Amino acid sequence: MGNNNSNNRSKERRWPKRIILVRHGESEGNKDKNVYTAVPDHKVQLTEKGKEQAKNAGEVIRSVVGNCKVYFYVSPFLRTRETLKEISESFSSNEIIGVREECRLREMDYAKFQNTEKMEEYKKERERYGKFFYRFPHGESAADVYDRVSGLFGKSPDN
Repeated sequence: MGNNNSNNRSKERRWPKRIILVRHGESEGNKDKNVYTAVPDHKVQLTEKGKEQAKNAGEVIRSVVGNCKVYFYVSPFLRTRETLKEISESFSSNEIIGVREECRLREMDYAKFQNTEKMEEYKKERERYGKFFYRFPHGESAADVYDRVSGLFGKSPDN
């Protein structure tokens, strides 16, 4: 039988050279928690400072990756898409080989922030119970988030 190394290599998974995780820039909710009483979490925007932070992150990422092509994953939240917009300004369109909105990369669901007094009570209870396993009423725990995102990079971007 002949050597099938070339066939085996074409079927092998191609992993990226590096994965860079970036959290969104400063949001209106980071600046003022009361924003969540009027604005749904997924619609909270970046502040001007957050946009500047994202632009700076893009410049740093650009300096780290050099001439490599980039593929972006982004949460469906507005503030993360705004962050990506600023970051991507540091790259030409032919350097960006893909962008994928990935709902598993969203923030931990704390349920309803509207009742700030109740939220403080839940946070105290979480401290007593344990941050990783405490599930906010109608929300999720850090363990739930772990389960949600742990399989994310087990598949190629084409799947």
